[in-house]
Amino acid sequence: MEYQHPLAARQSTTNIWLAGAATGLGTILLGLSSLLIAQEQDLPGQEPPNIAVLATEITDARKQNAAEMRNYSWNTRTEVKMDGEIKSVKVELIRFTPEGELQKATVSDSAEGAKKPRGIRGKVASNKVKGMQEWAAELGKLLEQYGLPTAGSLLDFLDSATVERTGQMVNLLGSNVIQQGDHMSMLVDAGNKQLKIIEVQTSLDGDAVDVQIISKNLDDGLSYTARQVVKVPGKKVELSIENYDFRRQ
Repeated sequence: MEYQHPLAARQSTTNIWLAGAATGLGTILLGLSSLLIAQEQDLPGQEPPNIAVLATEITDARKQNAAEMRNYSWNTRTEVKMDGEIKSVKVELIRFTPEGELQKATVSDSAEGAKKPRGIRGKVASNKVKGMQEWAAELGKLLEQYGLPTAGSLLDFLDSATVERTGQMVNLLGSNVIQQGDHMSMLVDAGNKQLKIIEVQTSLDGDAVDVQIISKNLDDGLSYTARQVVKVPGKKVELSIENYDFRRQ
C-alpha cells in the first residue's frame, strides 16, 4: 500500500478552497476598485456607491467567473514541506465534465511507490497521520471562511476595511475578519482593476497561519489563482500550490 503524507492527502481539498477563495476575492476587487476610485475622486453631486448592492453584485460576479472556469482545463502542482524538507510533490490535470463535475487526473506523484512502515512504528505513524488529517481538516474549515462566501460576510468586510493607495495600486486592509487578531489584505491594480495579491494572517489552536495568494487574469478576463502558499511555522508545515497551462476545452 502506498504511503502519502496527510497534508498531501488533503491537497486537493485545500487547492479547491484556495482557488475558490482567490477567485471570490478577485471578483470582490473587480467591483471594489471602482468603489475606491469613486470615493477618492469625491465627485460633487454623485451618490456614494451602495455597499449592500455592491456586495450582492460581486457575489453574482464570482458565480459567473466560477461558471466560466468550467470551460477550462489546467495543471496543478502541489508541494508539501515539513521542517523545510519536501515531503510530497504532485501534479494533476484538472477539468470539468459536461455535467459540471470536477475531475482530477494524476500526472505525477512523488508519493507513489513509498512504503508504509509496519509494526509499532507503523502504528505510531498511523496515529500521527490521523492527527494531522484532523488538524488539516480544521485548517481547511478556517481558511474557507476567508473566501467571504456570502454577501453578508462580504458586506461586513467592505464596511470595516481601510484603504491605502500608492499610485494606482490600492491595498484593502481588514482586521478581526473571522476571528479576533487576524488580518487580511488585498492588493489591486486600480488601473486595470486586476487583483494582485491576497494575504491572510490568522491562527489555529494557538499556531500562526500565514496565507499568500497571487492572482492573475487570462486574456479573456477569467480570474484565476496562479500561486498559493500556506505556512504554519509552529508545525513547520508549508503547502504551495501552482495553477498553470490553462486551456479552453
